[in-house]
Amino acid sequence: METSADTFAPPRPRPPPLRVAEAVVEGLLAAHKAGTLDEWLTRHRRLARWLARHWLRPLQGAAGEGLATAHAAAAVALLLRWAVGQLRPDRGTLGEPIPREAWLDRTSWRPVLALACQFGFAPVPAFRDRYRGHAEEPAASHLCGLWSVGASTYYRYLDKGKRALAQLLREVPVPAERRLALRRAASEFVWQQSESASADDRCAWHARQAAAAQAADDSVAALWHLAQAGDIAGFIRALQRHSVELANDAETDGLVDLVASAAQGARERFDLLLARGSLARMRGDAAREQAHYEQALRLAADADDALLLGIVYGALGKFHEPRDLDRAFAYYQDSTDCLRRSGLGDEEGTAVEAIEEYVTTLVRLAWLYVLRNDPRAKALLERAQGLCARHPLSATTQAMLAQTWGECLRRAGDLPRALEHKHRALLLYERIDDRQAILKTCSNLSLVYGEAKDFARASEYARRVLALADTMTVEPEILASTHMNLGVACFWQADYAQARQEYQRALDIAMRQRLHRVAGLAHYNLAEVAYLQFKQSADPQDEARGDAHAAAAVAIWPHESDPTHTEATKRLKRDILGPGDERARDRLLPAEAAAHYAEIAEVQRQRDLLTLPGAPQAHVRAHLAIAQAYLAIAMKEREAALALIDRHALGDGFAADLDALRTTFERTLTREQKLAAQWRDATADLISAQRCAAVLEQLFRAGSLNKSGYAELCALSPATASKHLVTLAERGLLVQTGKGPATRYTLPA
Repeated sequence: METSADTFAPPRPRPPPLRVAEAVVEGLLAAHKAGTLDEWLTRHRRLARWLARHWLRPLQGAAGEGLATAHAAAAVALLLRWAVGQLRPDRGTLGEPIPREAWLDRTSWRPVLALACQFGFAPVPAFRDRYRGHAEEPAASHLCGLWSVGASTYYRYLDKGKRALAQLLREVPVPAERRLALRRAASEFVWQQSESASADDRCAWHARQAAAAQAADDSVAALWHLAQAGDIAGFIRALQRHSVELANDAETDGLVDLVASAAQGARERFDLLLARGSLARMRGDAAREQAHYEQALRLAADADDALLLGIVYGALGKFHEPRDLDRAFAYYQDSTDCLRRSGLGDEEGTAVEAIEEYVTTLVRLAWLYVLRNDPRAKALLERAQGLCARHPLSATTQAMLAQTWGECLRRAGDLPRALEHKHRALLLYERIDDRQAILKTCSNLSLVYGEAKDFARASEYARRVLALADTMTVEPEILASTHMNLGVACFWQADYAQARQEYQRALDIAMRQRLHRVAGLAHYNLAEVAYLQFKQSADPQDEARGDAHAAAAVAIWPHESDPTHTEATKRLKRDILGPGDERARDRLLPAEAAAHYAEIAEVQRQRDLLTLPGAPQAHVRAHLAIAQAYLAIAMKEREAALALIDRHALGDGFAADLDALRTTFERTLTREQKLAAQWRDATADLISAQRCAAVLEQLFRAGSLNKSGYAELCALSPATASKHLVTLAERGLLVQTGKGPATRYTLPA
């Protein structure tokens, strides 16, 4: 299976056969020489359209109003002149001087010189010391005399030039460097016709052409003119606004390189790196996307700019969303911290940009909570909604907020309001022509309509995305999610065979792009379909396929970031093959269940046991298990508080609170728990907390420990293990008994 990002790009056009291209070039050159290009283009409309699509668009986009009123023949004449110049061995233009030795002695120049002079692109200069021609002498005769060759040799040079020209013009898609060179030639042509060519005049003219190109939906031409005008801020805005179209065009990278070389300040370089990361994401190039963001992070860190750090941490969080929810969550937390440091404490005096970034990060954090079915998303969304109401934030941010509200409401089971918010997001994205966001919203609408049992609309929105993916670059995550949502619509209609195909397509894309979250969902859905097919067919292969996908879903999913997925996957087979067919697919959980899923699930299991008659011993164990679960929750919350205190250096401010909490803990902790706390504090400089817990578990279980056992548990050499044990004994954590090989270490009595 192909693994390149080209999987998500539109098909490449095929060049015409060389013999066809040679015939077309022959006709064009003859018409140019005779001054009948107009008539030739009228007679050959299909060829004229081909030229316009592949060659004239960049030329006319760069020339702007300089060619707007001219006939198409003028643009084709300019194209031919430029293309002949491209055949020069020194890659100059026909307007640049040609050295004497090139005219007289260098045979490598003769094909292009014969072509240029024969068809009226350049005159033959007079070299009277070499050859004296008469005033009306044809170019062919003049060059034959100048080069001291016969007519047959001259026409071989001419044919070679024609073939080279045909080879150049048949090359489609046109390479980016050629299109950029053509744009430069068109721009120079305009200024040669202009009476004024000052730097200010040029900048103003390019700014006008950029606005006209944007209005005409020619985003590459707009980018070109903004680059020529030196408007780096406008260039970056255009790059962000039209990222979908620009990601499909190879010229974009050349233009970005051009602007990057002229960027002066850290902020300009920073914004260009983020824009490049977005382009890489559109193309499915995860490695390059991450590299651009990390480079931007180094730039922001070197500048010690809290706002820039907040922005790039948000971009890194978005990058990791489909791959590692925990890392994404951490980056979003870092983003909010940095944005607060940039001045958000005084909201009224904060720049709108900082507030906008802060709201964006709040919404992205809420999205992560929604993905975990965690109702804490609502508090974040309400906070973001309040900021949107008080500040003039962009349509993009408002649309993102509406989009996330829609998903939150869908998981809350409120499908009508979910659709209302999704359609509001779609309207906002369409208003600003954010095509990638439009595709994502259409994909999400497909899912909501599928759950609402409006299967016609669910399929319509999904197929709208898939149809556009045939003509433009679509983010791999959006494409995979769309196949998944289309599969869900088929699933709700009990069309399990089609659902399986769509889920498999989603899985293939997710695995190629290492989108672990999407791949985990695809495996889960494939397992669900397989078990349902087994329920209908009793075919053991269906059951085995379901088991394999369920195991893969558990293995690939980042367990710590969403324990509900692992638990749901482990229960999937029992839920489907057991009694009852109605199962909630993804719904918001109670707040505490979302925050501490495993512990609350254990409490619920034990509560269920307590409701049934049973032996007193079983009920005692159930109560103790509940107490243990709540104690684990308390410890997790305490560790979270300590991590924040350490991260922000807030220790002194919470000393009294921690002492009070420690007193409460010590009243109820078992001996083992007290020892664990003591060991964790006293061994931090020797071993990790995980290895400390392993050593204590061995001591509790076996009663003693020797040097080799300690070395194995802590992955240390025997010599280092011996030093550690001596240190632990000196600190009063262990007691040494015996000598030599019989030496053992036990806990103090």
